[in-house]
Amino acid sequence: MKKLMISTAMIALATSAWAAEGEMFRPSADPMEVHASDFIGKRVYSSEAALDSEAYDGLQNEWEDIGEINDVILSRNGSVEAVLVDIGGFLGIGERQIAVDMGALQFVADSATADDESDYFLVMNASRANFEEAPEYSWNKAETSVETKAAQAEVKTEAAVDNAAEKTAEAVDNAADKTAQAAENAGQTIENAADNTAAAMDKAADKTAEAADQAADKAEIAVNDTVKDTQAAATDNSVQYEGYAAANMEDLTAEMLTGAPAYDANNEWIGEVSELILSDEGKITHSVVDVGGFLGIGEKPVELSMDELQILREDGGDDVRVYIAMTKEQLEAMPTYEN
Repeated sequence: MKKLMISTAMIALATSAWAAEGEMFRPSADPMEVHASDFIGKRVYSSEAALDSEAYDGLQNEWEDIGEINDVILSRNGSVEAVLVDIGGFLGIGERQIAVDMGALQFVADSATADDESDYFLVMNASRANFEEAPEYSWNKAETSVETKAAQAEVKTEAAVDNAAEKTAEAVDNAADKTAQAAENAGQTIENAADNTAAAMDKAADKTAEAADQAADKAEIAVNDTVKDTQAAATDNSVQYEGYAAANMEDLTAEMLTGAPAYDANNEWIGEVSELILSDEGKITHSVVDVGGFLGIGEKPVELSMDELQILREDGGDDVRVYIAMTKEQLEAMPTYEN
């Protein structure tokens, strides 16, 4: 779930009244506060000229729309370090994600709607050169688990093969004993019985090797089959998003899919992928999406099959987005996923 707060100064201002009274919780909203659900997706503008006022009459012609807020980075003491902004289609720059220091963003009131204290613009005092030189933000998410679970499946397969080999050897020993006894009873020579036993052992060994090869092949292709099925299913009811295309699933990793932002049928952000679920064969069957909530409170995990997801990847980049052909209300009405 994406976690969001606004500037440190605004947080201090908003909480000063509670702190003075020693209160831990607050009873009502303040018109100057910003909700997380409104802040994510907010447009960010750039002005080369320094702003000389705290309020402007509507959107100014010299302001450039550089992109939208995708996420916010917090320190462990609760202060906002930076915001992640998706920029693209601007000044010839290809779409990518950059981290902007919270201190570089200015909350500018809209005097055209002076009666609405909560109406504002987010403006940066920056030039074209600033954005051309801005480094692309690099995520460092902990790897979860398609590869890990596939490896575990492979270990289980190897264990199963070892068990099969032991049972085959035991069966061969039993067959050898019965063959020797039958040879003795029928008056056959020990030499003929040994030949028959050796042939049986060879045949059993061949079958064991063949079974092991087939099990290894199935373990190796299970994940690829899953992502190919998901890619084929995504061709129906697909959404179009500028700068993104249907993901080549063979190039995706668990790290890229887990934590990917999720959008509903109205193309609105509703949560993120928190877990991938695999079958006993190591094939991805479902995903868990955390819907709604704020700062990890109130979010609801729901389980969706992979063919209910459309996965898009940034052209020339690693940013991954997941689209679900359901509304937020429909998702919240689904049963809560219990791990």
